[in-house]
Amino acid sequence: MPNGFLLYLSKGGCDLRTREYKAAIYCRLSVDDGTSNESMSIGNQKSMLTDYVRKNGWNIEEIYIDDGWSGTSFDRPDFQRMISDIENGRVNMVVVKDLSRLGRNYILCGQFTEIYFPGKNVRFVAVNDGIDSAHSNNDIAPFKNILNDMYAKDISTKVRSALYAKARRGEYLGACDPYGYLRDPKDKHHLVINPEVAPNVLRMFELVVSGFGLRKIANLYNKEGILSPSDYDNWRSRGPESDDFAPKTPWSMSVVRNMVRNEMFIGNMVQCRKRSQSYRTQKIVWNPQEDWVVVEGTHEGIVSKKLFETAQNVISGRTRFIKKQGEPHMFAGMLYCKQCGRVMQHHVRTDYADYFSCGTYREHGRRACSSHHINVDDLAELVLRDIQANVQLLRQDEEAAAKRIMAARCADEEKRMSAARKTLVQQQKRRSELDGNIKKAFESNITGKLPDDLFRMFLQDYEAERQALREKVRALEDELRALEATKSDASEFIELLRQHADLHTLSRPVLMALVEKITISEPPEAYGRNRKQTIEIRYKFAGVF
Repeated sequence: MPNGFLLYLSKGGCDLRTREYKAAIYCRLSVDDGTSNESMSIGNQKSMLTDYVRKNGWNIEEIYIDDGWSGTSFDRPDFQRMISDIENGRVNMVVVKDLSRLGRNYILCGQFTEIYFPGKNVRFVAVNDGIDSAHSNNDIAPFKNILNDMYAKDISTKVRSALYAKARRGEYLGACDPYGYLRDPKDKHHLVINPEVAPNVLRMFELVVSGFGLRKIANLYNKEGILSPSDYDNWRSRGPESDDFAPKTPWSMSVVRNMVRNEMFIGNMVQCRKRSQSYRTQKIVWNPQEDWVVVEGTHEGIVSKKLFETAQNVISGRTRFIKKQGEPHMFAGMLYCKQCGRVMQHHVRTDYADYFSCGTYREHGRRACSSHHINVDDLAELVLRDIQANVQLLRQDEEAAAKRIMAARCADEEKRMSAARKTLVQQQKRRSELDGNIKKAFESNITGKLPDDLFRMFLQDYEAERQALREKVRALEDELRALEATKSDASEFIELLRQHADLHTLSRPVLMALVEKITISEPPEAYGRNRKQTIEIRYKFAGVF
């Protein structure tokens, strides 16, 4: 054997084949490996490796076991304990059943077998793979590590696909009960309302609609001693009679915001909002909202769809507060500039009437947009007159009012349908292109023009994009069907008008119930008192008419 190889095997003149060994037996079993395969069990690994070490005359210093730990991560309790013992000189040999028991991340496996263990003068043996760092038969090790890594990746893909399939069927997959709900005792994938805390959820939405800010709601719940979602879960897990429970996580503005935006409370199952960044790491990242899996009508809602939509309108704009009153202005968050789309800002001055103006103009001046200045009293009078006119039309001729509302609603929805159809055609075209690319990749792989590893990588990328497109196309088709189904229904808005038949004063609750948004339009060169403005009122369930 060449001297150079002996030098590589030894450190400080110690030959790895003849030194006295203090062996570490390492056993690992992942939940993905299954428990039915007896040859993979911890007991069998331990028995086989113990016999192997003793047969070779080595001393067993310690046995390390990580049961139920994935091989893609090396942050395992007993593995880290073994590394600590290597650092302390307690262990100078590591014995595993095969390379996959060491791990399934080929990059980190290579670092340990090719760099770390040799650098620490530790002999490494993978029995079933015939790998022993004291001999020259280790050239196959990197390839086996890659295969083990590919196996882990394949398992991760299959598990993720199975979970997405369950999510698309509307099955609840969470580890904990979502706040406001409990898992059905008859079906753990179905949710039922939790009567103990559901009233807190309903009250939260009602407070938002009535004008309470998110931070104010959080402070109110904390003041009243209502447990936050995380504290409530902790309290339930310990048991109501537990003496060692103490609230740790108070309500916050972000918690309230996330709850108010959550469609779970209207009966829709919303899942797959987060994912692990890679099968090799445990880092969790947010998915884009268009990739969330939303299934409607899977369980009973705590709040109505109308209340939910109203709450979204309230928090969608940047609501400004009047300092001297501490409550939002009745038009706050629903008044927009027609030209730039920016939310209008409310202003209060001493000895001067309240008014709104364009937020872009306030920040960047006339070069960016015009003022769109409008007096609050004038705006309120105009909106009130328009609502009263619609009520009067309804009283005089309900059929004519319904036709007018339907015409406006159909025109508005036709625009949305046209945009949805255009996007649908684009997505379908891209899906056809992907099908063609997949076919070409298969042909190139069969003829040997595309290596297997590149083929797998391309195929996985194509399949991932095709799956995302499939979800987007399905969502667009659902949106088009929903628009078609509600196209000629004016009953909801007519009912709202009936409820406000005797309206004489405008208020925020009235606006929240009837109006979706108001836009102020004026020519870019408009300036001074003689400028002409156009005010457009978009009503809920009716549009602009």
